[in-house]
Amino acid sequence: MFMRSNITSRFMTITLISLFILTSLVLSDYSFARDRDGRGGKASRVDKRDRDGRVNKPSHVERQDNYSSSRRSSRRVVRSPRAYRHGHTVSKLPRGYRRVWHNKEPYYYYSGSFYRPAQSGFIVVGAPYGAIVLSLPVGYQRFWVDDAWYYAYGGVFYSRAPSGYVVVKAPRDIVFEEEVTVLVQPPEPYSGEVSVLASILNVRSGPSLSYPVIYQIHKGYILDVHGKTTGWLYVQLPNGEFGWVMNIYTNRLNPPGSG
Repeated sequence: MFMRSNITSRFMTITLISLFILTSLVLSDYSFARDRDGRGGKASRVDKRDRDGRVNKPSHVERQDNYSSSRRSSRRVVRSPRAYRHGHTVSKLPRGYRRVWHNKEPYYYYSGSFYRPAQSGFIVVGAPYGAIVLSLPVGYQRFWVDDAWYYAYGGVFYSRAPSGYVVVKAPRDIVFEEEVTVLVQPPEPYSGEVSVLASILNVRSGPSLSYPVIYQIHKGYILDVHGKTTGWLYVQLPNGEFGWVMNIYTNRLNPPGSG
């Protein structure tokens, strides 16, 4: 009786062990298959292989193009008149210029342009970073970037300083574009010279107060006249360009036909 009970107990133990092993094998195979499918699904989402089995990842050129596009979309354009071209030479400095010292070197500043002495007079040079000017020329643009105000004229950028405006590098993602000025041509030819009577005389792109100011001339400056219309004179500026001034603020020096 005792032996029969012992045999039955062993048989049940063996059966339970077999069931446990079989169950473990089934669960292990299911887990392996699920893990394999999971890895396969993740790989397909990330790699996106083509028919040849190669991975379709963005190329270096594509990544660079995407970066360039995002940079272009974030750029801001600042437009203002351009100052005198670098290399432009004048025989004498315009009236009203200011001497600016930078790194113990003298510069001469007038209406957005910096001059240095040259063999035949004074030559326009690039604006030195760190130079401080007292005022900005007519037509400058002001804009807010990187939590600060900046000012631009003629391709030169400034920020506020305790004693005026300091020349700085262009802020990030700011691009300068020259503002194209269309001059109105004079209907009547005229020749002669006039001197400026006003302390500061505005020069405009056309013979009306509705046209924009493109330059300013100080008192006493002599201008060559090349044309006229009612109340206005078409004059040549110190930089060789042209513009319109109101006749009442000038004094004619040598009228046509005078000896």
